[in-house]
Amino acid sequence: MRYIGLIMILALTLAACNTGKIGSGKTQMVTPRDSMAYAYGVDMGKGMKQQNLDLNVEAFAAGLADGQGEDELKLNDDQIRQLVMAFQEEARKKQVAAMQAQQKAQQSSAKVKVGEVAPDITLDTPEGEKVSLSDFRGKYVLVDFWASWCKPCRAENPNVVRVYNKYKSKGFEILGVSLDRARDPWLKAIKDDGLEWPHISDLGFWNSKAAQDYGVKSIPYTVLVDKEGKVIAERLRGTSLEAKLAEIFGS
Repeated sequence: MRYIGLIMILALTLAACNTGKIGSGKTQMVTPRDSMAYAYGVDMGKGMKQQNLDLNVEAFAAGLADGQGEDELKLNDDQIRQLVMAFQEEARKKQVAAMQAQQKAQQSSAKVKVGEVAPDITLDTPEGEKVSLSDFRGKYVLVDFWASWCKPCRAENPNVVRVYNKYKSKGFEILGVSLDRARDPWLKAIKDDGLEWPHISDLGFWNSKAAQDYGVKSIPYTVLVDKEGKVIAERLRGTSLEAKLAEIFGS
């Protein structure tokens, strides 16, 4: 993204230098430094607008242009940096608020709720045997919804393998529930990623019965259930998964 921004700045700089146009369509004599300020304003304005900030792109660009004198730039580099930092902080706050609102909406509409018994799952293993989540009562089980075609899932798998090897002797199990559509890619991914825990699937893609029962809308998606089959956490990945398991089993 940073490089794209630099390319946009250079392109706009060249355009401004060649035409002499800057700010609100006005034509005037400009220096390379003036053009860079204008281009920087346009680039930042577009970036902030894309992040849903209440910012008028044209006003911002024209403001930078009008703040220039014939001999010197009234907005120096430090002042521009301060503006950028302020915009970035506002963008960060809005993004965090949006994420929190989305998580809250997901939790309120989720079919799986912490403290309740997880819906049972019964699907076929690669060998054609029926396996159910309830078969693992007495163990802590991470129900891991994933698929061979899911890049974030595959990227997360090394971490899941690591924590599985660390805690499997302490009563931890994983049940991999695949949303694959074809058998061969599913089996290849299991082998290639070294996923040595039980796996099941109906090869139903997003129409998988398990995915429907759990309200899965994106993967990877995980649900951690306790020895009695009750949900104690969901959406655990990376450090959050390891921290929860360390809380349960000790580090």
